Amino acid sequence: MEALSEYLNYFTYAPLPIFLFALFKCWGNIGARWFLILLVSVECIDLYSYQYTINWTTHYYGWVIFMNGLFLFPSFFRNLFAQHLHRITNMNFFERAKALEFSQHEAALILLFLISMIAHAISYSEVFLYKSFVIDDMYFKNYILGKLQLVLHILTCLAALSLSLNNKGYNYETAES
Repeated sequence: MEALSEYLNYFTYAPLPIFLFALFKCWGNIGARWFLILLVSVECIDLYSYQYTINWTTHYYGWVIFMNGLFLFPSFFRNLFAQHLHRITNMNFFERAKALEFSQHEAALILLFLISMIAHAISYSEVFLYKSFVIDDMYFKNYILGKLQLVLHILTCLAALSLSLNNKGYNYETAES
């Protein structure tokens, strides 16, 4: 079990280099570029705050829920976000980005973040129930969450790599076709 937690520590930092690789590889595709820029931005905030929030005992799980929501919010409202940025900057990139639709890879990444959000909400609830002496063992937090997070990090990395490798055959710019 100790070896698994060591690998989990490494996989905490693994998605950012993979997202940057995918961004570099997909730079010519506006839809993938816009989605990956949002993803890298949130991942940078997450990694910077991780060093502080990992020491929070109870509310760490709330912070992870917030960070997952911080990714989901611009993902679901990225067209409005791009429209707002286009109004501010008047850049052609944002004008083209506001008309894009989701791909299957993006939907897979969003699903993985939703699963992580739900898992941390369960653990957050468990911590409060344990502190209130309602339950005696935080089963989900102690035995499932770490393994689930490792699997989710691996699947997130694989989905980002799949997005970058399958980029050429998929036209994200459906609005202009």
